[in-house]
Amino acid sequence: MREVELREIATKVPTLNYDLSILEALKIFAEYGIYDLLVVVKDRKPLGVVSKRDLLIAQHRSDLKVGDITSSLPKIKTFKSSLDRLEGLFDFFTFNKKPLIVVNKDGTYAGLLFYHVLLHYFSGIREGTSPLFQKLRELFGTDAYFYNFYLKETKRFREEMGTARLEGLYKLLLENVKDHIEGNAFLSLEDGEVYVLSHKKVEEEKIKLLMEEFHREFSLLYGESKPVHVCGFCVPLKDVKSYEEFFSLNSQLKERLKSTPDVSFFIYHGVQPHVVVCEYKGREYIKRVIEKIKEDFKQILLKLKHSDKEMWEYVLQDAFKEYPYFEIFYIMSEKGVQISNNVINPRIKYPVKIGRKGADRSEKPYFKMAKEGDIYISEIYLSQATDDFCITLSSKFRYGDKFYVLAGDINYTEVHKIVKSYAFS
Repeated sequence: MREVELREIATKVPTLNYDLSILEALKIFAEYGIYDLLVVVKDRKPLGVVSKRDLLIAQHRSDLKVGDITSSLPKIKTFKSSLDRLEGLFDFFTFNKKPLIVVNKDGTYAGLLFYHVLLHYFSGIREGTSPLFQKLRELFGTDAYFYNFYLKETKRFREEMGTARLEGLYKLLLENVKDHIEGNAFLSLEDGEVYVLSHKKVEEEKIKLLMEEFHREFSLLYGESKPVHVCGFCVPLKDVKSYEEFFSLNSQLKERLKSTPDVSFFIYHGVQPHVVVCEYKGREYIKRVIEKIKEDFKQILLKLKHSDKEMWEYVLQDAFKEYPYFEIFYIMSEKGVQISNNVINPRIKYPVKIGRKGADRSEKPYFKMAKEGDIYISEIYLSQATDDFCITLSSKFRYGDKFYVLAGDINYTEVHKIVKSYAFS
């Protein structure tokens, strides 16, 4: 297998001398244009990196030099390796995706190693890598577009809500992207990103709509949590000639996004990208969506109350015609014992386990909370019936001299369809 010299896959980001003044450094940044990050060197040996943002903050300090505000990065000496042994380098990117400084054997600067550049080279010998990236080569120089979406503030969300719910958010993002962009879409949970290859140039308003819909859905699911924002960029592939150029451009655009407003999307055309900014507006719609879902659920409860008990499963089967976003209904006694089979939406194409009468649901939150009176909407959890994320609505109702509890599950990936299905005035 062919060996690779590490410096061969390092991106030669331009350098600044450590003793330059802040204003001199800003002039050099202006000359380079697209770069928001340059390597600081002393006697050809790298000290770290400096960003344009840091220089702008310090531009009024005439006593400072570039070396005074340089941020250090891990350094690694160049070496030769077969491609299949490069996997160990991913350990350097465990906690963040900041680049590594590659140095020659004498300690002089050789380049920056970016995560996605390494990912490309490693993908040549690893089948599990995104198949989408393997299709890029044939699209270089054509009228095709690469779209990249990811989420900000995910670390805080994961700590608050857990990894499983964060993965669910990425699945929702993927569904939104598929709805708005025609092309080959792929979700990489390892990278926390959604990629699309498309032959369509998507208008800015459509990008903005995609982002707004995700934010409304997030607010519906996690109204009390701090927002998680959608970011991303689009790269026309017509002028891209190589993988290294492509990954370098991607890294530069991500650096730019770090200093933009909370949520934004770059459309890259030529030297200067322009940005779509989408404010986080979801919450004014969410109350109306929740009320509509509750109202639908009340209508189902009303029909049960006015039907013979022996007909309840048939009533629930008919409810899917009017309320197709529900995937399962089931009824429990006042003691929490399931008294109906799982009534499953016939439109569902994925496997659903058959929940039967006699199952004890008394310890489930959706049973306990339903006994409080009002309609209860659960948090996201993993459904035993579908092995997928869902939310459950539940409420008690009286029939004869006894109380019962109706529960209805909504698949997590259906949430964005619910939001879109209602027209807001």
